[in-house]
Amino acid sequence: MSQARSFVIERPLDEGDLFVGRFSELLSAAQQVKRGKTLLFVFGARRSGVTSFLNHLQTELVSRVRVLRAETTGHSADPDAVLALVSAAIEQVKPPAGSNPDTGTAPGQREQAVETPQHCVVLLDGLPVTALFGDKGDQWVSAILSYLKARPWLQLVAAVRGCRPRDGGPLSPRAANVPAVELVGLTLEETEQLLTSGGNHSLRFEFDAMRRIWQFTSGSPYFVQLFGRVLEESHRGGVRVSAHVVEEALPVVLERGGAALEAMWADCSLAAQAILAVSNELPGRHGTFSRNDVLNAARQHSASLKEDVADRALSELETEGILERLGRGTYRHTLELFRLWATKNRPLEQLLGRSRDYRRVLGAGSSVLSRFTWPMALGWGGLIAALLLFVWLWNARQPAAIVGRQTPSATSLLATRPPVLPGTAQGWITYMAKPNPDAPWDVWLMRGDGSDPKRLTDDGANNQTPCWSPDGRLIAFVSDRDGNKEIYVIKADGTTPLNLTHHPAEDWTPAWSPDGSTIAFSSYRDGNWELYLMDANGANPRRLTHNPAADYAPSWSPDGERLVFQSNRDGNWELYVIGKDGKGLQRLTEDEATDSAPAWSPDGKWIAFESYRDGNMEIYLIAADGSEVRNLTQDQYANDHGPAWARAGTRILYYSNRDGGWDIYSIKVDGTDRENLTLNPALEQRPNWHE
Repeated sequence: MSQARSFVIERPLDEGDLFVGRFSELLSAAQQVKRGKTLLFVFGARRSGVTSFLNHLQTELVSRVRVLRAETTGHSADPDAVLALVSAAIEQVKPPAGSNPDTGTAPGQREQAVETPQHCVVLLDGLPVTALFGDKGDQWVSAILSYLKARPWLQLVAAVRGCRPRDGGPLSPRAANVPAVELVGLTLEETEQLLTSGGNHSLRFEFDAMRRIWQFTSGSPYFVQLFGRVLEESHRGGVRVSAHVVEEALPVVLERGGAALEAMWADCSLAAQAILAVSNELPGRHGTFSRNDVLNAARQHSASLKEDVADRALSELETEGILERLGRGTYRHTLELFRLWATKNRPLEQLLGRSRDYRRVLGAGSSVLSRFTWPMALGWGGLIAALLLFVWLWNARQPAAIVGRQTPSATSLLATRPPVLPGTAQGWITYMAKPNPDAPWDVWLMRGDGSDPKRLTDDGANNQTPCWSPDGRLIAFVSDRDGNKEIYVIKADGTTPLNLTHHPAEDWTPAWSPDGSTIAFSSYRDGNWELYLMDANGANPRRLTHNPAADYAPSWSPDGERLVFQSNRDGNWELYVIGKDGKGLQRLTEDEATDSAPAWSPDGKWIAFESYRDGNMEIYLIAADGSEVRNLTQDQYANDHGPAWARAGTRILYYSNRDGGWDIYSIKVDGTDRENLTLNPALEQRPNWHE
């Protein structure tokens, strides 16, 4: 198969384009057709690549059967209309000579084999999933199967626009029994393959950048390609794509993808749109919410959303592939891009003010203005006047104060912290922070309770991923101050920066050995990400891993004999352990979700890591022998990243967006006593603790 020279967003993929992922689904569909299945469904939400899938399925089948195409878009989806489309598609194919005109089979002759040239498969695109619901769905399947039974030389593969409901859901019993494949989003590894195999090969993606694109797109092939196209056009000379570069591209992606996102919105009923708008108003939820959250939020907006209306709308959004049901009445937006677009372009107050239909759906027939009365206005006016008088009298007794507001500097913004709690702060935490998304990262220092923050770097470059030396005298970090990412060290007071790597390739994720003699890091110097070791002064660099896959984020065992790291060498991101001599490689985790950013506990018994296995990124603990795994943070409304152990092993640091921005948290190893150490509007990440 030839590969595309650029990211394809204008049309579905055809035989000449790079087709990533869905190979097991493609093989399953082709095999079921070849085995003679009369009717097959292919479920997929809008922009999930269903038409591209049909194009490649046609390529798989065309050497064995006659493949015809039909589409219901713009037509009725009732059985008669669909059968008329199928009939129009097969008019070009005549039954075998001497056959019965009604059945296509000669009298007394067995049904023709699938491999005969006269055999036909119709690929039908655009069938709405609602056509398969309830009694209507039973009637649809019965009519189609009856039609196909009378034509044993014919099979139908119907692409259904929507997700297959969990446990059958509203699907009719007959529709639920039809063989089916379902297209879900690309995995992180498939997203990486699509970004690095298609388009501009001068673009080099950092792991965090690919993961950020995957999080924004949920692996939607169209939106992944759209990100690739935007980055390709804005960096034609080639660039190392970081997570910051991805964030900068996000507004352009939202604008370029606006028509597709608008079409997704337009496909929703008024009730579903209202549910989305209400859920997007929820603070600190980040696209995850419960049914009760929506009902309570609607009441806060003077709306009485009926439970049955909410349930039907939530079910609709689930089958449309816009929401995913996580269990216990909790839902998650499946496409972060769509949530961001809707939050900006379809806010709840705008909808309520624009249309009475939305107020009717939400039971908000009386807005604040419609409930306005003059007695109400006089009452509120009197209350406000009394309050203003009280404030004036109170201020009159205070000493004169400086008038006017000063815009806080980046340093003052980052230095804003909650009041220090009583007690002695335990040790020091180094971390990276910046006052806003457009600013560069700098290395900072604060006490273990979040007090006394101090910036250690301030050179206009990006200074990231700091980590302490075991004796607490030095901090290793990554900086691009010399034009590319290198490993540096500075003293704990921020002085005497020293470049350790001095290499034109990118170097990343430094980690000190327990005795302080060696630094492990990842490097792209051999054309892919591998683990390396070097002496603490930068001398004697040597390669530790040898695999064409990517190896990242090393962390030392407390005895200094082994390292745990993340790798996609077996198809997705898992954790592995290797000896410091490069021998004894062992796979630690085996889960279809992403496992990354490992950190070995000081006592050697546990490894903390971040994983997407519960539908969002959370901090997990796994026994060092892989025998036990548990979710430490259990925070379904946020993404938690970058665990780091306290030297005593009693607490773990990590960074999370659970309070709206990126802050650093501390939590006990039993999952209790969670503290936000850096609650402020700035962005703080990648903490590392020295006690």
